[in-house]
Amino acid sequence: MKVSKSLLLVFFLILINVSSVIAAPKPPAPMAKSSSSTADADDDGPPPPPGAPIDQNLIILFAGALILGSYTIYTYNSKRKASV
Repeated sequence: MKVSKSLLLVFFLILINVSSVIAAPKPPAPMAKSSSSTADADDDGPPPPPGAPIDQNLIILFAGALILGSYTIYTYNSKRKASV
């Protein structure tokens, strides 16, 4: 019975996420620059993305996740052995 309840929960969570993605408004179409207007030379479109790459310090994050995961597993195993 637990399997069917968890599958039902997962199904509803996926359904909620998909419906919110489908309901999102469409982004506006990009506007073509007119060559006749030279007064707005500084208005070149959207600002550039930030300079930091996405994978910066990824090794540190991975090491921290391994340490936290090992600590959590160790404490869980020690509590489980003590309670028996």
